[in-house]
This record gives sequence, structure tokens and C-alpha cells, in this order.
Amino acid sequence: MPAVGKYKSEGLGYITILTETHPNVAQTEEEDQFALEQRLYEESLKVLDEGQVLTGTIVAKYQDELLVDIGGKSEGILPFRELSLAIDAKSLKVNDTLEVMIHRVDDDGDLYLSERRARALKTWEKVIAAHENDEVIEATATQVVKGGVLVDLGMRGFVPASQIRRQPVGNLEELVGKKLRLKVIDLDHKRHRVVLSQRLVLEEELNQKKQELLGTLAVGQIREGTVVRLAEFGAFVDLGGVDGLIHNSELSYARIKHPSEVVKVGEVVNVEIMKFDPEAKKVSLSLKHSLPDPWVEHAADLVENYVHKAQVVKVTPNYLLVEVFPGILAMVPKGEFDPNKQYQSAEEVDVKLVTVNQSTRRITGSLRVTGVEDFTEYYHSEGEHGTTIGDLLGEDPFSAES
Repeated sequence: MPAVGKYKSEGLGYITILTETHPNVAQTEEEDQFALEQRLYEESLKVLDEGQVLTGTIVAKYQDELLVDIGGKSEGILPFRELSLAIDAKSLKVNDTLEVMIHRVDDDGDLYLSERRARALKTWEKVIAAHENDEVIEATATQVVKGGVLVDLGMRGFVPASQIRRQPVGNLEELVGKKLRLKVIDLDHKRHRVVLSQRLVLEEELNQKKQELLGTLAVGQIREGTVVRLAEFGAFVDLGGVDGLIHNSELSYARIKHPSEVVKVGEVVNVEIMKFDPEAKKVSLSLKHSLPDPWVEHAADLVENYVHKAQVVKVTPNYLLVEVFPGILAMVPKGEFDPNKQYQSAEEVDVKLVTVNQSTRRITGSLRVTGVEDFTEYYHSEGEHGTTIGDLLGEDPFSAES
């Protein structure tokens, strides 16, 4: 078909020229128009079924429901009760878009929509993916129920009480409104039910911290830790992911019967690493090595022939063990105490220091104020031939186990 156009000519002004429109251009325009009409026609015939999830636009807002255009012959009805907790109905306005599910079509063809069901379906797909990929999900605890708490994932999830923390939770109500970091441990596909665990996340993180910490530990290090548990034989200290044991003999220079005499649960202490087995993940610790050394503090008082007040800490037929200062023991051998007297633990006695060996930290004493010189001479003469007090008694009275 010819087209009319005006073109300027030198000296002649404007002249009119007839031109021909290319047939391919006209054909393209006709095809575009046809495609548009076809698409509009197909949309008008679109069948909307229950369970479909669509994106719709709010076209009207009423007291307790919304009218949403989802591209069908008529708009769908979205009651406020079908909105999820994540959406505030007051904040919604006309022209806002929402992802909704057609959850009911009545006999008159009216469409009833649900935003919360659409969100739950989408969440379910995310939950399945998180379970398959072993991912952590964050969710807020909303309600305490029998055996645990419910959480809002966009759908409802259940966390058993035993799966909330590594230690038992006393009051579950304190969790309501708080975010939990969870992993999926069980899925019910038919009922769309999900069971989750925060304890699993915490244990995995703890194991990771343990591995990192184990790579930095070494014998002789001084580390800060927290007392987490007491036993008859010692105290367990958390070094930041790895627990170490302080044996009673390493809690104090003084003799103790129970670790509660020195430390309490929750107390922060500085400890020295005495032994470390990375494969067995066992750490032996010492608290007393980080404390003042009584042998240094009382060096000026540990002089032979000095008499001190002391407490009996152990009674045997062959010797008494007395504590001269906290952490400093003296052994009183048979012959240097009254064998007819019944000595009692914690009894206060006067002891004369007969021999003091700073290098071996051994002291022998006597409860007899007179006659000590004879014992001293005997001890030294035997010692010259390699005989020690331990040899005479058949054991080491100074050891922690004796």
C-alpha cells in the first residue's frame, strides 16, 4: 500500500512523494496484534483450580477481607484469617501484590484464596531443601505445647524439649518470642509436619570448636576456663569447647578431701595444661601451678630445728603426716611420736623440723622436743649409704596417693 510523505527539495519547497510500505513490515504488525489478541483470549479462558499458587493484585479492601485479581474471569476473595502471621492486614493497600493459593471454589464459581497456605507450601519446599542439604533454619518460638515448643517457619514446626539445648530447659515459656537456630530431623510429607532440633546445631558447632581448640593446645600453656562439674576425685573445667580434669592433688598445694573446698561450679580459673592426648581428647590440668608456691612463700620459715604448729593429716603405725603450712607437709617417723597416743586427723601438734630438703621438697619432723639430735644423726648416717625415709617405711608418705 502506498504511503504519503513530504520531503524538502532545494529551491522548490516541500513536495509530496508517494512511497510503497514493505509488505513484510505490515505482516509483522498484523502477527503482533494477532498474538496479543490470542493471549488475551487464552487468559480469559484460563481455568483456575484448587491448590494453584498464583501472584495476585489487591483491587479492593474491606473490613475483614481483600478482593484480589489473579487473572481469571473474576477476582478472588482473601479473608484476613487466611493471612499468615508475617503479614499485617492493616498495612495492605490496593495495588499491593500477594502470592496466594486457591484453596476453595464454591458452587457459584467464587474463588476463595489463602496467603498463609501459599506461604506454607512454599515454606514446605524450603524445609525439604534444607533437610536434604543439611542446612540451618531460623524460626521464632510461638507457643509452648506438651513436650516442647511450636515455631513459625512460615508454617508450623515442632521442637521437642529435649532438642532445644544440650542441657535440660527449665522453663519453656522463656523461649516464646525468641529465635531458634534449627535443623530438620523428621518430616511427615502427608501431613506437612516437621520436627526440628536446635540441640543438633549446638552440638555440631561445639564439635567444630573442639577440633579448632585441640589444634592449639600444648603442655605448659596457661589457659582460662570455667568450672563446669565437680566429682569426688577432681573438677572438670571447660576450656572453650574441650573439658579438662583437675585432679584433687592439682587443685591446691594443701591437702583437700573434695574439690568444693577450692572451686565451685561456674567459677572462672586459670589452669596449666599438664598432659594432653589429642586423639583421646583428654586434657589433664593443674590449678595449683598458677597459684603462689608455698615453698617459696615460706622459704624463710623452713629451717631445721624450728618448731611450728602443725595439723595431723594422716596417721599410720609407721609415721604421721602433718601439715606445717598449707601445702607443705612433714613426715614424722615412728620413734618420733608417742606410739601410745591416739592421734586424730586435724589435731594440732607441735612439730620440730629435723631435716628440710628444698630441692626434693621433703621434710622430716619430730613431735619429741628432746632427743631430736639422735634421730637426725641416725637419718643422716643412713642417708649416706643411700637409704632414705621412703626405703625405711616402704612407701613415699609425701605422694598424693599415700
